[in-house]
Amino acid sequence: MAIRKFTKSDLEACTELLITVYNREPWNEKWKKMTAGNHLTELIHRMRSFGYVFVDKTTIVGVLFGVERTFWSGEEVYVDEFFIHPSYQQKGIGKEMMRHLEVYCKENDLEDITLLTDKMVPAHVFYQKLGFKMSNKTVFMYKSC
Repeated sequence: MAIRKFTKSDLEACTELLITVYNREPWNEKWKKMTAGNHLTELIHRMRSFGYVFVDKTTIVGVLFGVERTFWSGEEVYVDEFFIHPSYQQKGIGKEMMRHLEVYCKENDLEDITLLTDKMVPAHVFYQKLGFKMSNKTVFMYKSC
């Protein structure tokens, strides 16, 4: 098993994995192949975007997409998507990928890692165990059009 950079040839496998992960508990989302593929394609075509995959033999079982951003306090990474195949969760893969991201940040002089997650899913506790802190100042807002 190994972590490597995402390549365009990984897009279909990453799309299928996104659907497998998010269309089940605890998220219960309703991703379709076209929307999931478009979503990931949009992420990888932005300036300063990057991706990593965790591969077991030839199968992608973990995916991380992020983007480097300039903020008033310095350069940071925003994690857009991070998901692990359900059969591989709680086996240290997510932790290993996050540690890999920390090394990436150090190598590229990036000061912070930022992300959004739902308070009601296990990922919330996972990130806290890795040292992530919740912002007391930020509120996620949305409005239907």
